[in-house]
Amino acid sequence: MATIIVEDGTIVPNANSYVSEAFLVAYAADRGITLTGTDSVTIIKAMDYLENLPQPFQGYKNEEIQPLQWPRTGVWIDGYDVDTDIIPLLLQQALCELCIGIDQGENPLQIVGRSIKKESVGGISFDYADGTRDTPYIKSAMYKLRKLISVRSSGGNIVVARA
Repeated sequence: MATIIVEDGTIVPNANSYVSEAFLVAYAADRGITLTGTDSVTIIKAMDYLENLPQPFQGYKNEEIQPLQWPRTGVWIDGYDVDTDIIPLLLQQALCELCIGIDQGENPLQIVGRSIKKESVGGISFDYADGTRDTPYIKSAMYKLRKLISVRSSGGNIVVARA
């Protein structure tokens, strides 16, 4: 079984999570959910996904040698600067949402398969809509992460003007 070492904002050596098992269990229980799996393994799986998001987090890691993406400098949430020794509650909640999804059988690390436009097996035919996902998607975690993700444009500034 994995040992969970929680990052608390002080750049904890060998940290591998932003929440403890107790935090996860309490978060789930507050939502009427009883986790069925091994909490530490679920946390590690969720961290594997969270730490390797395709979109970068806002700001920069505080130190090059820190084991996780957080704590960070240069992060703003709702117009307020986040202290460099803080692990945002939104990040912790997103991790818990990922854990709950994994515990319920979703796999955010699943390799995306090729979309099938039309398939026939015997007398049964399937025609999947364009743009549909064939991998699990944990929306509640993504909603919490959206304020922490960096929005970078590729070329030029965006100017908004009101007439």
